[in-house]
Amino acid sequence: MREENEFFFGEEQTMDIVQKYEDMLRYNRSFFFDVSEFENIIDFYLDSDNSKRASEAIDIAYSMHPYSSEIQFRKAESLFYDNKHNEALNILNVLEKIEPENSEILFLKGKLHIEQHELKIAHSIFWRAAQGFNEDKLELLLRIASLYQDYNELNYALRYLLLAYKIEENNLNVLFELGYTFERLGEIQQSEKFYNLYLDINPFSSSVWYNMGIVYTRMGEFSKALDAYEYALAVEPANSSAIHNKANTLATIEKYEEAAEAFIELLEFEPDNKRIYASLGECYEKLEDYPRAMENFNKALEIDAAMSDAFYGIGVVNLKLEKLDLALMNIEKAIALNPENYDYWLGLAKVKFELGSDSEAEKAYMEATMLNPEEPEAYIGLAELKLFKESYQQVEELYNEINEKFNDIPALKIIYASALYLQGKSKLALDLLKQAKEQNPFTVEDFLAVVSVISDEGFLQELKQI
Repeated sequence: MREENEFFFGEEQTMDIVQKYEDMLRYNRSFFFDVSEFENIIDFYLDSDNSKRASEAIDIAYSMHPYSSEIQFRKAESLFYDNKHNEALNILNVLEKIEPENSEILFLKGKLHIEQHELKIAHSIFWRAAQGFNEDKLELLLRIASLYQDYNELNYALRYLLLAYKIEENNLNVLFELGYTFERLGEIQQSEKFYNLYLDINPFSSSVWYNMGIVYTRMGEFSKALDAYEYALAVEPANSSAIHNKANTLATIEKYEEAAEAFIELLEFEPDNKRIYASLGECYEKLEDYPRAMENFNKALEIDAAMSDAFYGIGVVNLKLEKLDLALMNIEKAIALNPENYDYWLGLAKVKFELGSDSEAEKAYMEATMLNPEEPEAYIGLAELKLFKESYQQVEELYNEINEKFNDIPALKIIYASALYLQGKSKLALDLLKQAKEQNPFTVEDFLAVVSVISDEGFLQELKQI
């Protein structure tokens, strides 16, 4: 409906009509406007985000042309956006009887039913609209898919995108939306496929290279992810999101110096972003550049005095510097601000252990395991603590409890093997270490760092043979 109107009226003509209409209102004059003119007036206000004027024009047009399908449709649209769904639906039902295959009517009707959470009815209406003859069928399919994406009905969005793909395989909008929808669905291989098809046609899309970086990150292919972010930045050097993800990826693969450089570059675009300063602080902490780490954590706190990550970062630095009281104070501040953070409780446990408060360290490790039972680090810390306390039976109980979940974690096998050896169960310890070595070739070295067996010549010989 709207597209036909735009064909007949240019910008200058539209402005003349709108001016004439506004003069009518201003001076209370009587003018006649035909349906096409009213459509252009209404669309002008809608495109100008002046919904009040648009609604007013619709009411005047409706009074002049009460039997016009086009004006009735505009009235239904206005009622829909004013959340008067039942009134809008009444008009649309009448219009549908007149034009049962009109895609605009069916689209708005389906949208209305989705808004009312009547998904089954909406699905039926959209499917009917998609089956009808429509010169702009591709555009219709994209609009339906976009609506489903907005409502997080991704499988339905995918259905219409695949129909659009059958119509035009090289359409960039279709390829992008397919890549994005598969990405949101977690079907990463398919997402990669459609983004690559897009880039085959247009290799100069910064946004698609950026999305490819996210896809590769989710695939664990960090080198490819970095390349994708570099391509995104080659096309658009000011793509701050690509710089941010590049920095995070570099930090993930422990290239902290390069990550710090990227975060510094990002500060040019976001100079007051506290998280960038906190990330910089963490990079410098990993690089053991503690003065610069502290400087950046403190800058984060200058921006936000209640930033828990900054307090935690300061705590970690002080732990590394063996300033345990300061470490404890700052980590406890972090926990007070964000008591459900797994990492904070791990840090607290380590500080408590260094302070000799074994029971409090154990409580902190236990809290961490409850916050995130799928992460192994807290269990490893707990097992190490029990081993240190010579609670070998408890080490065994913990190992048996979590082994099935973390069978691929050699560190737990090493700790349990240590407990077995210290109880004189050398044969069982060797069997366990043999399993661990299949997962980690440095198992023996790690075991010897925990337990001294220098005087046990026979065990040493067997250890060399595993």
